Amino acid sequence: IQVCPNDAIRETILGYGLMETLFSYVKPNDSVASVAWTSAQYEEIQLQALSSLEALVPHSLDEYMLNHGNTRLLLLLEWSYNGPAFAGHGNSFYSEGGHGNKIAQLRYTIRVLLAVVRCKDEAVTEDLCDQGLIESLLLVLKQHKGMEVMIELGILSNILLILSIICENDVHRKEIFGEEGIRLLLEFLSSTQSRLMSHLGYQKLLLSTVNAIWCCVSQLHHSYFLEYGGIPILLDLLDRCSPSMQNLVLGAILDLSEDPRSVAHIKTWRGAGQKTVASLLIQLWVSEEEVLGVRRGENNVISDVINPISSHDQLITSSTPNALSSAPSMAILDVSDNMRCKIFSLFNRIGMSDIPNLTPKEKVTLIIIENYLDFKVGEVWQEIMAEIAIDKIVPIQSDKDGLDKIRIILEAKAEAVKQRQLEILEAENQEELEAERRSYDQIRSNFLQWELQDAARTEYLNKTSDYESLQLSKKKKVPTATLR
Repeated sequence: IQVCPNDAIRETILGYGLMETLFSYVKPNDSVASVAWTSAQYEEIQLQALSSLEALVPHSLDEYMLNHGNTRLLLLLEWSYNGPAFAGHGNSFYSEGGHGNKIAQLRYTIRVLLAVVRCKDEAVTEDLCDQGLIESLLLVLKQHKGMEVMIELGILSNILLILSIICENDVHRKEIFGEEGIRLLLEFLSSTQSRLMSHLGYQKLLLSTVNAIWCCVSQLHHSYFLEYGGIPILLDLLDRCSPSMQNLVLGAILDLSEDPRSVAHIKTWRGAGQKTVASLLIQLWVSEEEVLGVRRGENNVISDVINPISSHDQLITSSTPNALSSAPSMAILDVSDNMRCKIFSLFNRIGMSDIPNLTPKEKVTLIIIENYLDFKVGEVWQEIMAEIAIDKIVPIQSDKDGLDKIRIILEAKAEAVKQRQLEILEAENQEELEAERRSYDQIRSNFLQWELQDAARTEYLNKTSDYESLQLSKKKKVPTATLR
């Protein structure tokens, strides 16, 4: 295994027939009549042979195909999930988790298949698919979907990675994956969310599942995905998962939102506390900017109109001439390095106007998101101007005037956005003051009513307890009776 990457050593050992020898053990081991070992010994050497093939095959695909590697692996795969009963011995590292079952054989067969498809040789992959690889893997997923042991979760994760690789750019394979595959993916998503923090195995399975959704669900099967509630499940996951997973989950949702039918599912989603998707995306934006070190004032108002969305790393690079001239554009790299571009794109799909139930702080942040593309274009222009200055290029007068106008327009744009943010906060402040005034008016009115009621009660008590007060009250009523 260790010497496989060395071309000279690899060619030497292949010349002595190592590949053929290793493949001689890639067969169902429910019978050991042809070998001189016990069943336990044969199992151990078989698993070691599979482990060696995992390292050797990616460097020797031609030799692998000459030994009919695809056929042999698929036959062993079929035996491991559908063959006669076999009780593994589980005596060593390679057979961990395989005592009394065929899990060890299944585990290493899947690992070799993953190593093969990762080479992305279309001829080899096509041969595997023609022999029923996708259907076999779906059967394995169906049989083992309720497993909770770490090793078995690793098998499921590797199967989903294989499916992602072979289906990503082939519509026909996505069709074979089909409705049954989509249903299995959603079952994995639903069942693993509640166990997300249990251990690393569930997190790996969840990431593999989301990646499979991204790669295996074709446009033709979006209706199945929507019908089975795929969008709400992904949004629930986005709301609950760790920050390290959110970028991948958000990317999958954005990709699925290209189907216009999915927009309604996104808009109607409600999370904990009736949280809307707009509030969730704004929350993710604020968290992302905190991680990036973007300068923000109180209530998330823009504090730097020259660099309104620049991260801390971008500001450091812009202040280092050598780094700016030699490194790739930080403004462009920033688009792929974080979630802000995805959040902006998803908001463009669902709309940014007339969003109900947003707090003032969320409205302030939404204005920044709405102008993200303009600010990003501004960052690119700032980098161009900085590089021109570093290279000591003197633009002609018309170019200089154009660059000056661009700088003025960019600063004016940021200043206008900042003013809109302040207007929203001021309007909210005035509304709170007005609500406070109405509350005080209501309190004052209540006290007045209490005073009038108290005066009427006192007058009644005086009339019923003092004869002179009663006579005085009668005299007050006499002129009224006379006028009538």
